[in-house]
Amino acid sequence: MTQSAYILLNVQPGMLEQVQEGLKEIKEVTEVYAVYGIYDLIVKIEFTSMDELKNQVLNNNIIVEGVKNSMTMICVN
Repeated sequence: MTQSAYILLNVQPGMLEQVQEGLKEIKEVTEVYAVYGIYDLIVKIEFTSMDELKNQVLNNNIIVEGVKNSMTMICVN
């Protein structure tokens, strides 16, 4: 069963477009939006297990060059 999570990202100044384009190349990333407010980007990711989510967020591609910090919110329904 596929689950979803939203990841809120703060991006270093001048790196927004580069980070956005890099995220769009990750197959698990289904949506990327630039937003106004505390965060710069909202990313939707789909995964089939918590291990897959951890791998994508912590060990792989989501935390790319130019990202200052992130917050991951896992959807529960």
